[in-house]
Amino acid sequence: MEPTPLESRRATIEDLGALEILWSQSALPATELGKFLTEFHVVTDSDGQILHAIGLLVDGDQALLHSEALSVPQSIEPDACRAAAWKRLRILARNQGISRIWTQEDAEYWRVSGYQPIPESQLPAELPSFVQREAGWWMHQSPDAAQTDLMVQREFALWKTQREQESQSFQQRVQAFRAVALGLFALSLILLLGFLFYAAKLRPDAFRLFFR
Repeated sequence: MEPTPLESRRATIEDLGALEILWSQSALPATELGKFLTEFHVVTDSDGQILHAIGLLVDGDQALLHSEALSVPQSIEPDACRAAAWKRLRILARNQGISRIWTQEDAEYWRVSGYQPIPESQLPAELPSFVQREAGWWMHQSPDAAQTDLMVQREFALWKTQREQESQSFQQRVQAFRAVALGLFALSLILLLGFLFYAAKLRPDAFRLFFR
């Protein structure tokens, strides 16, 4: 039997009625969630029926995965809907530069999709507005963001090393210039003294004229 084709997309105002029914069936506050319709993404079957909905609240470079609702027939695996939604959300997160996605959704699918538990004692000092300092949080770190952080650290270390090398090279050039300048001054002084000494021997009376 061929698997049912699933499509993931952003929710629209036309979906609100079906979403309110789905939220109510999932014991979620339908009226309240309806106010945040633009945060939601839905998964539909080939007939356009909404099988799955989940919200993604974006705050800067972090986001909250929330309010998952499912209503699937026995012929469709719930995780197939989650996989269709997660594929879209990963692309969306990458395009918007989202580095961390937080959630308190407890389905096993999210656990095996890269979300790691964050004990309350290990929560960062600065948290996004939607994260309360409490237990039960899971967090997905964007691989792209982690690699970017590592790249920035490497670039900074390389820049720091180059600056140190340039500083040392500049100091060496300054010292060499000073040595050359002192050498030229000393040579000039020696030549001047030699010229005066030679002139004094040739014309002793010339110096007497200067000191009258």
